[in-house]
Amino acid sequence: MKKTLFLLFVSVILYACSNRQKDIVSYTISPFQVDSIPSIKVLMEFEADKGRTTKLRFQDEAWGEKDLHNSIHHMNLVNIKGTVTKNRDSNWIEINHTKGIDKIQFEYVLKQDVEGDLAAQNRYRPMINNNYFHIFSHNMFMLPDHIVLEKDSKFDVVMNWNDFPEDYMIHNSFGSNEKHQDIIDVNEEEFHSAIFVGGDFRTHINTINNNELIFATRGDWIPFDEVAVSDLLHKTVKAQRNFWKDHSQKYFTVTMIPFPLNQGSSFGGTGLTNSFATSVSNNNQTSIKQLSYLFNHELMHNWIGHKIKNENEEEEYWFSEGFTDYYTQKNIAKNKILEADEGDFINEMNITIKNLYASPVATVPNSEITYDNFWSDRNYEKLPYYRGSVLAFLLDLKIKKESNNQYSLDDVMRDLLEQSKNKEVKLNSKIFIHTVNKYLPQTIDVFFHDHIEKGKLFDLISIFNDFGLIYTPKAKVFEQGFSYDQKTNIVTNVIENSAAYKAGLRTNDILKSWSIYYGNIEKEVALKVDRNGSESQISFLPVKEIELPQLLVNPQNIEVINL
Repeated sequence: MKKTLFLLFVSVILYACSNRQKDIVSYTISPFQVDSIPSIKVLMEFEADKGRTTKLRFQDEAWGEKDLHNSIHHMNLVNIKGTVTKNRDSNWIEINHTKGIDKIQFEYVLKQDVEGDLAAQNRYRPMINNNYFHIFSHNMFMLPDHIVLEKDSKFDVVMNWNDFPEDYMIHNSFGSNEKHQDIIDVNEEEFHSAIFVGGDFRTHINTINNNELIFATRGDWIPFDEVAVSDLLHKTVKAQRNFWKDHSQKYFTVTMIPFPLNQGSSFGGTGLTNSFATSVSNNNQTSIKQLSYLFNHELMHNWIGHKIKNENEEEEYWFSEGFTDYYTQKNIAKNKILEADEGDFINEMNITIKNLYASPVATVPNSEITYDNFWSDRNYEKLPYYRGSVLAFLLDLKIKKESNNQYSLDDVMRDLLEQSKNKEVKLNSKIFIHTVNKYLPQTIDVFFHDHIEKGKLFDLISIFNDFGLIYTPKAKVFEQGFSYDQKTNIVTNVIENSAAYKAGLRTNDILKSWSIYYGNIEKEVALKVDRNGSESQISFLPVKEIELPQLLVNPQNIEVINL
């Protein structure tokens, strides 16, 4: 059945309850067709602010996107006279009206402001067409400023979805295919960090300890069967909740939509209230193994990073990203997700070790990992992943050895989760060291200071010998071999005797195009360079051999590691 275009009628009602002002935001949502243009019309009814001005929050810049106000059209006051203006700089819509009015009826039309279907570059903008809509809440629903004036102000939301065709799926962060929804005691952050989808979506429903887990997707998938993805998601969430001994979340959904990509693979995922929204390239270069990593890493942030919060984000990325990465690989192998096993875990740890020791910033102090370079320089971005993951691996081994396998790093993690129930407790190096020391006969203060804060590389040969692990002494590691200015694409340095140098790349060459599989020593780097006005092609395998132990996959190592 061909889907109709639709509009959303939204009414906002505030009323007094008990001895305090109880705020209820009520949305009545219905399909509609306007001039054959996909759009969403929102009719709002809400109690006016006390003065002559009522403000509605709607962000113009959010989640890396700009000019979100471009999606708002045809703003009108329905029941009163006044003026309506957009204030992009302050992220609100301002309504000027006479003083003392009771309620305001206000409508606007929400339209998709980019051409075509979903693509990687517009995944966080409203998508509205004949077949489906995919919108994040902050791009969809305005909220009266006086309701959410304080950060933790709570209000209730009532949603009624009326007159949609029977086969038109309605799905969001708060429920699935429910025509009536009561959302109790949410704040602005929770409500505006939500995903709303509708149309030709399909859902796969699982339960874990009587809690609902729903996978919602659409389109025709090329690289994998969506039932297999639903099964992967179920195994992942179940394993993580069992690990944390936390089955408190009654409802959780993952939405996944495809977008076209000719070469390579691309993923985008966002953790939200009761949900995780992802978009995935739909081609044969995308694999379900990549999805396994995405789900296991990002959903682990429900605990590491969300419940166990960093005191200072960049300072503790070694924990929130590094330890998340370690438990991503450990849980995949321990729970046989996609038939992974202990050998796969050892191989993944070898790759992480190689990535750390081959990094050009491997020994920089933790204090040099800043917001700016973390988000602008891939080497700095990945450093806390590698460094933290190796630290987690070594501490896991140490605690098991010292306690005769009575304890492990798992106990430290659950201990930190328990401490986080006190909202004033946030993860920092002092709390981490104190917690680890509870499970060891000797303090890790100096070890932590040397290898995390100062950036000293671990003496892996000595450590592996101490644990009785078997290894080979050398490793082939990724070496790009050159650096370049990301604004001008001018090569600023080429390492002498590197594969890049031997292939002919030189300082001051200008990169016209490039293909680099970072961390992969089996894929050639392919460059098109301009040198003095003459273009040429340069390709090479980005690999070098260094002295670095690599663990063998054998019974002794599997027994020592003891997942």
